[in-house]
Amino acid sequence: MDLYEYCNVTVITFLVVIYPVIELKDLIYAHRYGWLNALLSVTNGIVIRPEPLLGSIFRSGFSVKDYLVQQGLPQNTLNRLLIMLDHGINSPSFSRVFNLEKTPKNIVYVYHSLGVDMGIAFDVPARVYMSIVVDLAMNDSTETEIEPVIKDVVRELAYLVKKEVIKRGGKNKILRQKALKIIKNDNGAILELLRELSRRCVEETVKRLSEMVEHAGKLGFKGLVPVVQGIFDDDIEYCARESIEIMSQLSKEFTVAIGTGGRVLSNRDVKAIKLAIDAIKKHASRQGASIKIHLLGWSSPNRLRDYEVVKSIYSADSLSARRRAIEGRIYVLNNGELKLVNVKELRGQNYNCPCPACKNPVLREFLLDPSGARRNDVRIIHNIYTTTKYLNTINRT
Repeated sequence: MDLYEYCNVTVITFLVVIYPVIELKDLIYAHRYGWLNALLSVTNGIVIRPEPLLGSIFRSGFSVKDYLVQQGLPQNTLNRLLIMLDHGINSPSFSRVFNLEKTPKNIVYVYHSLGVDMGIAFDVPARVYMSIVVDLAMNDSTETEIEPVIKDVVRELAYLVKKEVIKRGGKNKILRQKALKIIKNDNGAILELLRELSRRCVEETVKRLSEMVEHAGKLGFKGLVPVVQGIFDDDIEYCARESIEIMSQLSKEFTVAIGTGGRVLSNRDVKAIKLAIDAIKKHASRQGASIKIHLLGWSSPNRLRDYEVVKSIYSADSLSARRRAIEGRIYVLNNGELKLVNVKELRGQNYNCPCPACKNPVLREFLLDPSGARRNDVRIIHNIYTTTKYLNTINRT
């Protein structure tokens, strides 16, 4: 951990930067209640997803930062903030918010029009679809949109998994775990279909990236963030090689994201992340590219205590920092372990914390107020600070 002064704000730097996944209005409330600079002292970026306010800004012709300046946020502060926009993974939110068909070309157009610093490329996340297969096997339905290019494989996989679960039997509460185990350990038809699913996902991911890079080049948008993912080693390697080669046509300096599937990580998942990191580094070197690695969906940092991973990534996004803040809970370090505590338990206690929110008497009152008032979302700062401090500790052990 390191400290330095920037525009009269003490900035804390960690080996890994956590980008909170927030709503745009969170920034407005942060400015209104005096904790915007404190937020920027623990992170240099945020992740936002398609939301109605973004649609209004898009139709107005303004950039996101222009809109925020109109709301009273200082331009010099916003100049220090990196905004990463996610297209919404498999949800229909992009089409609803921007009233556009969700295509590689339209996503790049929205990113460019909104003037965001970075935009996640339109991938087909293989690991997410593993969870969708289980949903279909258990419930015969899913709320997630299934890409046409893999719909037949997903449904056939779900059918085979359901048959296998029924054949083996078991209590309802463990059926989901059993289905996941079947998918991961099968050596027959399910494995073959899973390989087909992974291959199609990465091939479509690379195809879409190529189209996005073409349009990004025409518009002058250099903030495209490709996603390296896949279920099997050879697919991850292929995705990394092709993605970096394609992106190098646009720029020699860019960020690459690694998809985690947005779930609790197993030892096998951590191994896949390591493989992706190694592949990205290798192919970046071959292309002469300078690359930062971002980990997508790292909302449970205590599930990934791995020095080799932590030292290799520049940033990661976390939904938990905001979600726990809204719930009135904060992370604390207890004997080297990351734990959650309800702020109700801390009021009246001799609670000491060096984070920017806790050191400021006004912000500390907001932080310890268990109500759901938006000012109290200052807890986001504490959660980012504590999480990144925890990760920094891992690097030094």
